[in-house]
Amino acid sequence: METLKLEKIAKWCNGEVGDKNLLRRDCCGVSTDTRSIKKGEVFVAVRGENHDGHSFIREALNKGAVAAIAEKGRVAGNKKLILVSSPVRALGDIAAGYKKMLRLYAVGVTGSDGKTTTKELIRKTLSARYRTAGSEGNFNNAIGLPLSILNIDRTRDFCVLEMGMNRKGEIGYLSRIAQPEAAVITNVGTAHIGYLNSMQAIAEAKSEIIANLEGEKLCIFNYDSKFYTFFKKKAPARVISFGRKRGADTRGIILKEDNESFSFAVEGETTSFNMNFWNPAFIYPALIASVFCKKFSIGSGKLKGILGDMKPLRGRGMIHKAGGCSIIDETYNCNPNSLKWALYTFSRKDFKRKVAVLGDMEELGRLSFVLHRNIGLFLRNLDIDILITFGEKSKALSESAGANCRHFREPENLNRHLAKIIKRGDALLIKGSRAMQMEKTVEYLIKRREP
Repeated sequence: METLKLEKIAKWCNGEVGDKNLLRRDCCGVSTDTRSIKKGEVFVAVRGENHDGHSFIREALNKGAVAAIAEKGRVAGNKKLILVSSPVRALGDIAAGYKKMLRLYAVGVTGSDGKTTTKELIRKTLSARYRTAGSEGNFNNAIGLPLSILNIDRTRDFCVLEMGMNRKGEIGYLSRIAQPEAAVITNVGTAHIGYLNSMQAIAEAKSEIIANLEGEKLCIFNYDSKFYTFFKKKAPARVISFGRKRGADTRGIILKEDNESFSFAVEGETTSFNMNFWNPAFIYPALIASVFCKKFSIGSGKLKGILGDMKPLRGRGMIHKAGGCSIIDETYNCNPNSLKWALYTFSRKDFKRKVAVLGDMEELGRLSFVLHRNIGLFLRNLDIDILITFGEKSKALSESAGANCRHFREPENLNRHLAKIIKRGDALLIKGSRAMQMEKTVEYLIKRREP
């Protein structure tokens, strides 16, 4: 973060101070965590599910914080306080003021699936020619996104920011902070349908980013999505489409696919690309990166190198080799759309024996039973040798899938069963919602099968 006077910070968040001399002091960063706070930073006392930042104000100041932003009425008697009505809202207001001051080109990325991979690929692509920053990891909420913005400095030309949501209004709020000039909507799926009740409502919530575009107002949409026309009608300026269907501005064509990678070409171009990802659905982030290549005059050779070097992240398609088995780690998250894609792709692979280990899908609300059951019916027509389900909700999936299924409610029983039945040459697809913590099953199997 650029060094700023606290007067500017207080102005952006409409904060009140008891000692006006505080406003003349310099601030070199913003933090919400006393474990990593640095001298000269401002501490923002946000409240989370398991902690209240107001309990750590004294610790932050003792560690060298120049000031603390706190909720009015919660604390008093300290001259280093900036009082606001909501510390979380203040964090967003500060990030919005700071972003406006930087005057760089921001790309906002949202969608039901693939946001983090897409954000990382756009960032890597733009970095081939420009000084580019990006939101860290999956810092995509009302706390993570402002902190990512506040870590950027004036030396950057671009920033690529991920925006997540599970309720109406969240994308609008985040995009008002980020002030993007380009909006990418990866797709619309049933993730978080338990909060929003319908796919149309999810699409409406995603479209909030369009209404908050600034500058060029470029829109990049998925041509294969049934909501493409809906988004296009809302676009205030130029739209560039990507997809695998004929008619997409940037159309991808799969050339070859094997168990752990695939290659593709972009229609009308001579360069072919290889990706070390087991699931060809990752062609979509690559096509979005190709859009930015053409838009900002980055050679396709650069993109070829970026895609060839890129590896799947843990929980997002990384393949672990252990004791002669291939363990596909898809444990970071799961929703009906991404699960169908993964199962269909897995069924077409040439592994000796295919074992699907599936956990509950969360945040599906009243549709949870139906959507789990539908996955089971979908599985009946796929070439998967063994199905194992885990959790409470996935019982419906197991029952509807038919024969050759086992269901477990306790992770210990699941792990013991897998250790007993897995053989050399097997491939396991392990996928479930984040709350199911199925990465622990991946870790268990790796330790169990490694010498």
